[in-house]
Amino acid sequence: MSDSSEITRFSALAEEALSAIYDARGTDVRAALEDARYNFERAHAIAKMRGYDDQAELLEKKLGRLEQLFAARFKKKRPTTP
Repeated sequence: MSDSSEITRFSALAEEALSAIYDARGTDVRAALEDARYNFERAHAIAKMRGYDDQAELLEKKLGRLEQLFAARFKKKRPTTP
């Protein structure tokens, strides 16, 4: 399988995991986010390794948005004291 096919495959798996969060009830959100993170990271690593800078940059942005979603969903916010 070519590198671009692998990037496409991992990206599609990540997008599918993200869709599961919004489309289905009873989805294990943490598991879906972790699946998406893993697949985006794999696609990003391949793109970086092969010098596909445009794809690597796009995947890096998607990873950043995913990290924000994960943090908003699972990191406990501590109350600030005045």
